[in-house]
Amino acid sequence: MRTEKNKELINKAADCADLLSAALQVMFSADDLLLGEIATALLNDARVLNNKLERIRYLVTSATEGDL
Repeated sequence: MRTEKNKELINKAADCADLLSAALQVMFSADDLLLGEIATALLNDARVLNNKLERIRYLVTSATEGDL
């Protein structure tokens, strides 16, 4: 699991989750109230996903070569 390719894939996924959260935060402040409510619900889901990916990223990138 701790191959360079997997590290790269996990880093990309975590970075995309960060971008998604940032975009949803901007959407939250939209003038349309319905759009803001939708963004709130999605932002909660995005934060859960982001937290999970960050934990995986930590586990994969904190491993030393001896752990392989």
